[in-house]
Order: sequence, then C-alpha cells, then structure tokens
Amino acid sequence: MNHEPVRWPAIIVHAGDPELVLVADQSVWDACEEMHAGHYQPDDCLVDVGGQVFRLVGAAGQGIELQASGETLPLVEVLGLVKAHAAHTGSCCVAKLYAATIADAFHMLASLGDDA
Repeated sequence: MNHEPVRWPAIIVHAGDPELVLVADQSVWDACEEMHAGHYQPDDCLVDVGGQVFRLVGAAGQGIELQASGETLPLVEVLGLVKAHAAHTGSCCVAKLYAATIADAFHMLASLGDDA
C-alpha cells in the first residue's frame, strides 16, 4: 500500500456530484468532524495539489484514513472538476475558466467562496 503524504491544499470529490470541498491544509482536515463522519462512497476521493488521488477509507465513528491510490489526475481533469463545480454553483462564463497549474485551479475554486 502506498503511503504518500498529501500535499495541501486538496479537494474532496464526491463521485457523480459536481460539488467539491476545498480542504486548505492538514489542520482543517484534522479539525473538521464532518469530513471524518464516514459518509463517503467507494468512488469518492481526495485529490491533492499535485493531482495525487487518495481513497477515503474508514467507517462512521472510526475516522477516515487517506490512502494513496497510486493514481494522479492531470491538470485538464482537475480543471474539468472545478468547471463542473463552478457551473453547478451558478458561475457564469465557465467555459472560459483557465488555470496553468492545479494550485491555480484550487485558488479559483477558493475564489468561488466554497473553501472549507
């Protein structure tokens, strides 16, 4: 099993749902009880600023462990997630959104007012 560290910030991606949750850093992840409630589906994941994908493993009441999947999302896929989120929240001109890096895409997400 891969135990790569998360490079913050990161986003929580709920499979089949355009809503994203931006997690600024480890302290936010550790402090937010809602993120550890165990309500994740098997295809939900956390994607860090390097594009690294982590599985959200655990059961309600036992906390959630982040396990590196070995998968990395390219910028184009991360930007697609951010665009879908922006469209879902009613942002205009979503097609024109551009980011040069995943970090830039996360900053864009934060500017939409949805950071954790």
